Amino acid sequence: MSERSSRLSSYKNAGIGTTDLRRKRVELSVTLRKQARDEQLLKRRALSPEAGDETPQENEKVFTPAEIVEGLKSSDLATKTAAARAARRMLSREQNPPITIMVNAGIIKPLVKALSRDDCQDLQFEAAWALTNIASGTHDHTMAVVDGNAIPPLVSLLCRTGVVGEQCAWALGNIAGDGASPRDAVLAAGALPALLPMLTPTTPSSQLRTATWTYSNFCRNKNPLVKFEQVAPALPYISDLLEVTDQDVLADACWALSYLTDGPNERIEGVQSTPGLLPRLVRLLSHTAPAVRTPALRALGNMLTGSDTQTDRCLDAGCLTSIASLLQCGKPSLVKEAAWAASNVLAGTPQQIQRAVDSALLPPLLRVLAVEDIKCQKEAAWAITNLCLGGTVEQMDTLMQSGFLEPYCNLLAAPDHRAVTIVLDGLTNLMLAAAKYGQVEPLCLKLEEIGALDKIEGLQEHENEQIYRKALHLLDTYFVDQDDQSAQPEQTAEEFQFGMNQPQNINF
Repeated sequence: MSERSSRLSSYKNAGIGTTDLRRKRVELSVTLRKQARDEQLLKRRALSPEAGDETPQENEKVFTPAEIVEGLKSSDLATKTAAARAARRMLSREQNPPITIMVNAGIIKPLVKALSRDDCQDLQFEAAWALTNIASGTHDHTMAVVDGNAIPPLVSLLCRTGVVGEQCAWALGNIAGDGASPRDAVLAAGALPALLPMLTPTTPSSQLRTATWTYSNFCRNKNPLVKFEQVAPALPYISDLLEVTDQDVLADACWALSYLTDGPNERIEGVQSTPGLLPRLVRLLSHTAPAVRTPALRALGNMLTGSDTQTDRCLDAGCLTSIASLLQCGKPSLVKEAAWAASNVLAGTPQQIQRAVDSALLPPLLRVLAVEDIKCQKEAAWAITNLCLGGTVEQMDTLMQSGFLEPYCNLLAAPDHRAVTIVLDGLTNLMLAAAKYGQVEPLCLKLEEIGALDKIEGLQEHENEQIYRKALHLLDTYFVDQDDQSAQPEQTAEEFQFGMNQPQNINF
């Protein structure tokens, strides 16, 4: 065995395995979640609908926090209701509502008690509204509502039609959005079964929007993830809601699905097996509103991190056409996640890669690689690196003929260390393939021609040790001592082609 062959064999396992690549794409999905965690509100404060309603009307008594608490404790129903309304108005101020002052004044306990007054829906409504806005504050504010035992009566009132039920759903949504522990407390109190009747297309629009947002918060938060069986009963309802026209309902339904699919494959399976859900979700990738497309793409991208069978279902539903379109939508956040979704397809089986190629995914992906910002370029580069790892001879030739190499290698000069590492890994996989098919020298010449060799040589001085070592490996393995004829091209070769004089349909 020649010295060169020995070096090649010692690096046979230097590339990244398909499983590792797929795992890394899941890890990246966590990063994307964190970067966009403010795209959907965790909590919402209910402002008064009428202009100036947060201030008392003429000749109406002005209450202090202490007087409000005393009024709520009154045995007179009119006094109690007036105090609850004053509390709601004070807590509905657009700027600096005095939540802490009201909590410290002891308002929560009498508000919770007011929820049980079935003889006065106005009082229940005002109390629920006030509690909603307290729960919209800090974690301590929310926990004060939880510790005040507000969850059971709020859940019991969810079945009420009209504004009382909607306001209780809103309050519970704020509580659940605060974190995993209050979310689980809300679910443990039976909130989901009580909410389900509101999650239907025939529900009045305002109530439906609130109910869908509340359900999305039931699915939200990690450490730990929500128990899937606690929220899964709503999936048939969510599937039906994916066909409504209300943009807010669609967006929050998709956010819920994005949270539920951001986890183990068993959760993806539960979502995908819901009748009608997947094709409806894929159709929403083409929705006119970015507010809908964003969570729909996120949910679909999560599914593409799943098993090969789960990925195939997404492809069968027609997602590739939409992903290709989103790569050209001009909105960087969507372009980035579309490239991330594409990278998961290209980390799949040769058959899945071929479906991506046949769906004309490469041209828009290469455009992202060439002209978008570095975050988008990095995702596109990872997609190309995945293809370099798992593609067949014909797929690699298609990639080479696409002209990807120059914009791909231009990222070797990027300030983003991860982008440089991704490209070096891809070049390593390309070289391993070239060595297998006797195409090392023409690939080396091509890299030198486009200036990539100079960039790789420059990386020997890089401050990042991993980058330095990967660059050194490429140079030492493929650009030195190229005398071993087993790694040389056929003398008749005039251009780079992996499959020249080789059997067809061979994976490498």
